[in-house]
Amino acid sequence: MRDLGKRERVLAVVLAATAGFVDAVGFLVVGGYFVSFMSGNSTRMVVEVAAGNLAGAGIAAVVLVSFFLGAVAGAVVTRRRNLDDRPAVLSLVAFLLLLSLGLHWVTSVTVLGVPVSIAAAAASMGAMNSVFHSGGEVSLGVTYMTGAVVKSAHRLVDALTGGSWAPYRQQVALWSALVLGGVAGALLHVVMGINALALAAAVVIGSLLVTIRLRVRALRSP
Repeated sequence: MRDLGKRERVLAVVLAATAGFVDAVGFLVVGGYFVSFMSGNSTRMVVEVAAGNLAGAGIAAVVLVSFFLGAVAGAVVTRRRNLDDRPAVLSLVAFLLLLSLGLHWVTSVTVLGVPVSIAAAAASMGAMNSVFHSGGEVSLGVTYMTGAVVKSAHRLVDALTGGSWAPYRQQVALWSALVLGGVAGALLHVVMGINALALAAAVVIGSLLVTIRLRVRALRSP
């Protein structure tokens, strides 16, 4: 996070909030399974298997596979060297969120209890983690916050022992954004149901347009 520029840090916070929003909506739609936090789903899956609840394990597995396939798609995009890949990844995320909405409007088909619309939403979250990458590796995951929580603890200790407070604030900003996005998603789900994902798609599209505008401006600058 501290290696990112100011505009990139703002984008990271916006995407973390969007991930929290989508995760909360998906969690409520599916009934206790995450669309952006795969550690939680992995635990749910093995616990359900141990309890003999294969239906519950199947739900976790479907979301896990969907997220993984989205991450694969994001990785494929970042390896297309002829592309300006950040706008390309954001375009992929926006497409998958819009696909999720479209599937919701046209079909109620489920896969082992998971609406195909939510499977697409999980794929969008997997793809989102390819927005920030370096050397073929994800440099900043924006849909899960375990790392940010641990890093915020370390940065807090650094700050209290004479270091800069900026790295601590950056990690807390990511964590807080995901939490507040989750609150917004949960509240709007009450009013809009899964249609609340339209707002998440709009945010990603807005981020895409701003990113393209900044890239064009940078190219035009002498």
